[in-house]
Amino acid sequence: MPRTPDALVATLRALRIAIEEAGWQTAEVELPSYPGGKRPSATVTLTGGGERGCGESVAWTVAAQERFAVAAVPLGGWRLGEWADAVLQRFHDPYERAALEAAAIDLALRQAGTSLLGLAGVAATPVHYVVSFDKTADPIARMAGAGEYKIDVDPEWPDATWAALGASGRVAVLDFKGQGSAERAHRAVPDALIEDPGDAPWSPSLARRVSFDIPVTSTRALDGLPAVPTAVNLKPARMGGVLEALGCAARCAERGIAVYIGGMFEVGVGRRQLRALAALLSPDGPNDIAPLVPEERPARLAVDPARPGFG
Repeated sequence: MPRTPDALVATLRALRIAIEEAGWQTAEVELPSYPGGKRPSATVTLTGGGERGCGESVAWTVAAQERFAVAAVPLGGWRLGEWADAVLQRFHDPYERAALEAAAIDLALRQAGTSLLGLAGVAATPVHYVVSFDKTADPIARMAGAGEYKIDVDPEWPDATWAALGASGRVAVLDFKGQGSAERAHRAVPDALIEDPGDAPWSPSLARRVSFDIPVTSTRALDGLPAVPTAVNLKPARMGGVLEALGCAARCAERGIAVYIGGMFEVGVGRRQLRALAALLSPDGPNDIAPLVPEERPARLAVDPARPGFG
């Protein structure tokens, strides 16, 4: 059984899949935490052999969701890898490819009667996660309840705010989105990962806590980073699919780079699939995949390896 990401990619690509029909359904999900209150969402459904696989598109507008060309989805019997290669030729949007590939993995696993963890031959470990929120004038006020946080940073926060964040002991990741100096933040919260800090040079201490997110669009993109980071935030939707994310995880393992899983405001099956991927790659990492409803946030997220499918 494959026990490394690169071996799992080969095993997934070799799975047989039979697709008889493809469907695409758009929606707007009411979500108070989303800007504007409604998150555009779309689900691709692939059916075959009495089974159904699903994947979620994270495109940001209804118009983008409605441009999906369902008639171009390859049907018939395939090896999963060959099917993914055909999708790559027909669909150029990474969000569409990621949704299609997730649905195909889900369907192929169900047709094979196994799960992602089962195929990988690893035991399920409950998944650690962080709660994230966007830039705010008072981040301490947003840190309600237990658990750890990933916080979008305002580099202009006063020293008192940084001191309070450091004293909280609950900040796992500070996300700079490439803006502003991170040195003051690092001094105040030295154990936090500093995600996408502003331009180097960084102090040696900060350099040991750097993580990258936005630039990590593919495995090849790792070689273009300005420095070898401590960790990277893997987002399958940004990378065009799970297979590329797994390939990137394998490359990170070779280079001694930790990984954690991040979302792009998935509101349906995509969020459950991220949970399965985190259970495989980074069960103890600062995975940005918290349940959207605060009342539904357990200490850790359970994943059932006996349940066929992907998530």
